[in-house]
Amino acid sequence: MSLITAERRAKIVDELNHHQMVKVAELSDNLGVSEVSIRRDLQHLEKLGILQRVHGGAVALSRATFADMYSMRISRNREKKESIARVGAEMIAGGDRIILDSGTTPWCIARNIRNEMLAIENLTVITASLPVVQELERNPGVNIILLGGVYLPEHKISVGPQTIEQLKGLHADKMFLGTDGLTFSQGLTTANVLEAEVDRAMVHAASEVIVMSDSSKIGVIGLATIMPITEIDKLITDQDAPTDFVSELREHGVEVVLV
Repeated sequence: MSLITAERRAKIVDELNHHQMVKVAELSDNLGVSEVSIRRDLQHLEKLGILQRVHGGAVALSRATFADMYSMRISRNREKKESIARVGAEMIAGGDRIILDSGTTPWCIARNIRNEMLAIENLTVITASLPVVQELERNPGVNIILLGGVYLPEHKISVGPQTIEQLKGLHADKMFLGTDGLTFSQGLTTANVLEAEVDRAMVHAASEVIVMSDSSKIGVIGLATIMPITEIDKLITDQDAPTDFVSELREHGVEVVLV
């Protein structure tokens, strides 16, 4: 998908957040593209769970639905996520500059950073995730850089060209990256195209990419690729990960930590 298409869809989401409803004809006039293109955009955004199409346009999902969707994501394989996050949090050192992406496992990392580090160490956290900020905001030892952009309430993150632009001048020691799917053929994937674009920019800003994913994501292919799986530095997953998958990944020089 071209950057122009991504920008247009981000603007549609922004309009939807402000007015709760959009019309195809008005979007076509305002964005300078055909109604066919707008309908295609709305169809794509509906598949991502951002809106519901109606005659002549689309309406936003309710805020209650957004909260329920996020809670459901957190609850899936919660015990494994917490175990993975505790190991990931131990990899954070005082003075680190880290990126936490929008996944629920990186959010669990924010919950598991040691209290003494949160209180006295000079830790910098870069994120586009509102739940991560809310988890860390009361800790004096954490410098938070919240990336702005178009807000997706169902994912509680900022996305779009503005988010990507802010990452260009930043550098992090480590990135902790969640994912919806891991395969050797398609790499790390996610269900949201706009989120994938931000994740790719985060990867470029980090010296080390640490992927955290429970074994249910192995073999799954999401809508958009973030990066090749062989280019990550570490994978933290659970003991149910397929042995052949782990062996092949290690052969490519990726450190795999089983918890």
